[in-house]
Amino acid sequence: MEEIIELLKSDPQKAIETIKAKSIKKASDIENYIKEYKDFDRSQRDQQIEVIQKDKPLEGGTVSRMVKIYINHAQNIAETLAAFVIGKPITLIPSEDNDLSKLVKQIWRVNRIDSKLLEATIVKFSQTQVAMQFYIVDAGETSLLNKVLEFMKLKKQAKEIKAKVLDNTKGIMTPYFDSSGDMKLFMWEYKSKEGDKEVANVQIWNETNMIHLKDLAQFANLPHGFDRIPIVYDSQDEPIWYTVKSPIDRHEVAMSKLGDANDYSGHPILVTEGQVNGMPTKEESGKHFNVPITLGGDDGKTVIKGGVSFLEATTAPESNRLELDKLEDIIAYGSGVPNLSLDKLKALGNVAEKTVKLMFIATDIKAALKQSAARTFIERCVNVILSGVTKTTNIGTATIGKSLYYDIQFNSILPSDISETVTYLKSAVEGKFVSKKTAIGLIDLVDDQEGEIKQIELENKVTEVIPPAL
Repeated sequence: MEEIIELLKSDPQKAIETIKAKSIKKASDIENYIKEYKDFDRSQRDQQIEVIQKDKPLEGGTVSRMVKIYINHAQNIAETLAAFVIGKPITLIPSEDNDLSKLVKQIWRVNRIDSKLLEATIVKFSQTQVAMQFYIVDAGETSLLNKVLEFMKLKKQAKEIKAKVLDNTKGIMTPYFDSSGDMKLFMWEYKSKEGDKEVANVQIWNETNMIHLKDLAQFANLPHGFDRIPIVYDSQDEPIWYTVKSPIDRHEVAMSKLGDANDYSGHPILVTEGQVNGMPTKEESGKHFNVPITLGGDDGKTVIKGGVSFLEATTAPESNRLELDKLEDIIAYGSGVPNLSLDKLKALGNVAEKTVKLMFIATDIKAALKQSAARTFIERCVNVILSGVTKTTNIGTATIGKSLYYDIQFNSILPSDISETVTYLKSAVEGKFVSKKTAIGLIDLVDDQEGEIKQIELENKVTEVIPPAL
């Protein structure tokens, strides 16, 4: 690592290429994922509509535009699964309740880490890689964190920790791993505007410092204030929707072809007899076919005329509907994301909580498989925050920080029947199957279970002291 750092001073371009050689991702692949996900680029595979539904040039320089229907399956799958993994704010459970754990909770809240985690999960699912950057800035007079700390009667800070999500629409990220799989460097390349000039920036983090290069010329090497690389990185092999990319492509093509067929035969057609003036294009809603009539034959009196008709399979509507329905089922089965169209939901009517959960069991399974990586990502975020607090922003908490660790609890976004849950938990608490703290946590109406228990006990004591009215 030291060789690369020294090389950055003498030959930065070579050092950057050395780091890139260790990249586990191709920038061109990620660019294509983003184009398909955000820009509806459908020209990357032979089965996609841009390849199959090609516009046709006509006489006179005009073009017959083919119908192309883009369906947001990719966004729906990525966003829905991300919401099931981490859509509802997680619960951080500290091993100890002390000033450091209270401070971490406020840093988490002020930086809106829960919403950033959801954003990061969507980026990972759609782009295959993501990173969360933590950095330390001066805490000004208007610092929201200091206002919160003052309210909690905790000591104000001169510096505070901030966080942001890095994604590939804003730059290029390159982690540098050693043979053991540990990240030793992280490089982030992006462009910025300084006046009218566009500047190429390269930032490289190691365990202690952050190196910043501008246009490969200006070199800055400054401590970042953490005891580890303040970047939490995660990746996966391919976008989350790639398991069902084939039926997705076919669904869009089938819908587009159906649209084309309707453009030709789905509107009124007027047939006249006489001299032909030309075939109308399919873009016209109402069509007029003009059939020529001529006299011929040996006697010159035989009427000769053309005809217009559509060749149509009698089972076509049912066959088309069956294919479209089956494709939707295959996409839902393969991705784990059910069809939640308004018509489908209306058909359900009023269903019990257990039924709703069974409907989403496949989605829950997919989300549970992804929560293992998400848990590691969150734990690393917590550890980076702890390292920044104990090393830079609140050095006095270093001692209590040695024994502080966190458990991560994921929470479901599915709606629940509160009355049913309360009735069940009431019986469980009275039967001593679960504790009051666990029951309050399962109801999920409050963040501070301990405080809620104390409040309940206080209200019960007040009720015992004050006799009921006669």
